[in-house]
Amino acid sequence: MNQWYRRTLTKIILVLAGALSGAAFITSLAMALTFAGTANPAEIARMTREPYEESADFSAAVGTMTQDVLAQFRIRDVMETDGAYKPDKIIDVMEYAQTGRSGGANVSGVAYTLGQLEDWGEDYYNSDGSALYSDNEVVVCRRPDGSYYYYYLEDFLGRFERGEMRIEFTGGAQDQAGFLSELQEGTLTDSGGYELRILDREGTELYTDCWNFGQSLRERYAPAGAKNLLEVVNRSSDMNGRLSEIYEAIAMTLTDIYDNSVQYQAGWEWMEEGNTNYTYIYINETTRQVYTNRADYEGYKNAEEHIRDLKSGENVKYLIVRPKLRDFETNMNVSASGEWTTLRSSRPDNRTEIVFAAAVDTSYPIQDQFYEGSRNYNSNLPFLRGSLIMLIAGGLLFLACTVWLSVTDGKKPGDEEIHLTTFDRWKTEIAAATVILIWGVATLMLLSVGIPDIDWGHAVESAEYYVDKYGIPYLYSGLFTQAISLADMTGVFCYGFFSFLCFYAGYLSLVRRIRAKTLWKNSLVRAVLNFVKRAAGSRHDTMTAGILTAGYIGLQLLAIASRSVPVIFLALLADLAALWFILTGAMAKGRIRKGIEEIASGNLAYRIDLTGLRGAERHMAEKVNDIGGGLNRAVDEAMRNERLKTDLITNVSHDIKTPLTSIINYVDILKRSDIADEKIRGYLDILEAKAHRLKTLTEDVVEASKVSSGNITLEYMDVDLRELIRQTEGEMAEKFAARKLTMVVSLPEEPAVIHVDGRRMWRVLENIFNNAAKYAMPGTRVYADLTASESEVHFSLKNISEQPLNIPAEELTERFIRGDISRSTEGSGLGLSIAKSLTSMQGGKFELYLDGDLFRADLSFPRVKKGKAPDKSV
Repeated sequence: MNQWYRRTLTKIILVLAGALSGAAFITSLAMALTFAGTANPAEIARMTREPYEESADFSAAVGTMTQDVLAQFRIRDVMETDGAYKPDKIIDVMEYAQTGRSGGANVSGVAYTLGQLEDWGEDYYNSDGSALYSDNEVVVCRRPDGSYYYYYLEDFLGRFERGEMRIEFTGGAQDQAGFLSELQEGTLTDSGGYELRILDREGTELYTDCWNFGQSLRERYAPAGAKNLLEVVNRSSDMNGRLSEIYEAIAMTLTDIYDNSVQYQAGWEWMEEGNTNYTYIYINETTRQVYTNRADYEGYKNAEEHIRDLKSGENVKYLIVRPKLRDFETNMNVSASGEWTTLRSSRPDNRTEIVFAAAVDTSYPIQDQFYEGSRNYNSNLPFLRGSLIMLIAGGLLFLACTVWLSVTDGKKPGDEEIHLTTFDRWKTEIAAATVILIWGVATLMLLSVGIPDIDWGHAVESAEYYVDKYGIPYLYSGLFTQAISLADMTGVFCYGFFSFLCFYAGYLSLVRRIRAKTLWKNSLVRAVLNFVKRAAGSRHDTMTAGILTAGYIGLQLLAIASRSVPVIFLALLADLAALWFILTGAMAKGRIRKGIEEIASGNLAYRIDLTGLRGAERHMAEKVNDIGGGLNRAVDEAMRNERLKTDLITNVSHDIKTPLTSIINYVDILKRSDIADEKIRGYLDILEAKAHRLKTLTEDVVEASKVSSGNITLEYMDVDLRELIRQTEGEMAEKFAARKLTMVVSLPEEPAVIHVDGRRMWRVLENIFNNAAKYAMPGTRVYADLTASESEVHFSLKNISEQPLNIPAEELTERFIRGDISRSTEGSGLGLSIAKSLTSMQGGKFELYLDGDLFRADLSFPRVKKGKAPDKSV
């Protein structure tokens, strides 16, 4: 099976298809959000079937027009008196700031003429803050009764110069000049800065505290009936302590009056008959006045008849708002309570009863904003429908490609192994940051040159508001105002394609990492945690370096923060010390590196000079020198092993050749002799002996090989070593007698129990006794001594060697080494080597001692206590 779906070309095609479908999804989503203005699929689906006149866009346009009409009446109410513009009309600022209207009277004392406010408002609108406000112009003082009195700073200081006021300090070493200097500089911004009393010439207490007010509005005009604002505030108990509130009210009034003036001067020609498809009738039931943009609808007498005529006809959308909400009428998609509340808020006062009727001729005979909205809506609606189809198709294709890639990514045809790319071997966090950084940089570059003109901000802000309030993202659509060009859609599509390529680069790498189980294993966080763990585990080595580094950094930060000369001097000393440590450490590492290179190149005799080295560097250099000595010893050992191998071949060849030669020769004699001859029987005995010797040699070689490779299974049991020695002595008695050797055995009374493999232990004893039988001087005694302490059992076998022992004792346990240098005896040279190895494997100690011709073999084993056997492992 070729498994084409796992091929690299298939995956490339799927990535491109997924990125293209994702880009199509994003582009269609942008179009849908821009045109539909909602993320609610049901709302979007409804809008695709909804004509303009039934849409929320149309209702919003009618509502905006209605608010403009009502705003016209409010502005005229402010700007006109008895139907005419009067610039000398009095506007009470506090009243206007609260209600948005003015009764034409000075109620609060903070009042200006309409002309003054228009002129001042234009300056306020066109000037920056420095031209409108003073930073230190006003001083506020607290009277003994807790009320406030305000001064202009120049006036306040002048009173002290003229001697009209003086200061009496009640606490601390304070003086009048310092206090006035702070006020003049504007630094005394809080009350309670001084403990004082301000007195007049007669010594009467005027104020208990004074301080700078802060920013104050520059007064272009004086209020009606006063020289300045401070006079109004100081003489009115209602205004006392409200200077900040007054400034805010003036600022708001100036802005609003200026906007009203600009709109009033521009007029409402676009609302007049013949300029709009929107018709309105505004009826003041209290004054019996009618305002309308249709000449034939004027007059209060036939107002109701005009309203009925207004809403008649097939191509009319209307709304009628009356004083009672239950009388509300409309054939549009608008909120009855919302329109009713809007009308009530536009009334001149709470007693006025208003009837408002409005209608739009939906045949659009006039090319106004409703006509333009209808044309845009109907031309954009097919794009909205197409974007929905593209949204669904692009989303499904993207999902299919992503699932397909998720299943096959990392696999190749013919095997199930997960194949990682070079990028997948980067640290997880670094790889993720790289993808995000590339995408982020490209996005910032796109933002810097400008993104397509799509109302993302409007969509996002409105969606957030409606999600928080209602749980469903909703906002008015842009079908009747928005237009997306081909360049806009191309820009969004290209950006989406790039974004999804970045997504696939990161996502598919993540999938491969998860499958290969390297997501966490190759994580930077894990590497840091492992480093911290290793550092903590090696705290003996890292503690000093960590403390010194932390202290060094802390000292540098302290020097930067304090800027103290002593601390900076200490930091400089620390820098010099750090430089010294770095340079000496670098030189020490250079010596150590040279030593390692010399030893690695084969110069095993090279030694690093330890002069001047301290601490860890000296310890490391000593270890490197030890490595050189160790390698020398290893080389010597290797050469010795090579010699032993050569001796092995030579000795085995000699030991096998001798019996084989005898066997061959005697077989040849047997072929040419009478089998019944007595001499021939002697030959057969020789053949049998040589064959046994060859068998023994072969068995010893096999046994030595097994011991050397560890290919032996030990079966442990409790063995009384006394019984084993007696058994061995009995079996070896004939050999000892043949060489006229006398056994002297000394055994303890109590059992000497050890935990060993009985069969292997018998082999150890057999080899030791057999060695004595072969090499002991005939006619001498052989001593076998067994002793037992609380924790140990010790056995020794001593004899006098027949041949001079001119080799070290440890060499007698090497393979094929004999005390008989001429090799005239029949031993294999493996017996003591096998005995030593088997003893060590069973947890015992095997040692040989030579003293002249005295030969002694010692065995030691842990003694088994009653009811408990020592732990053994094979």
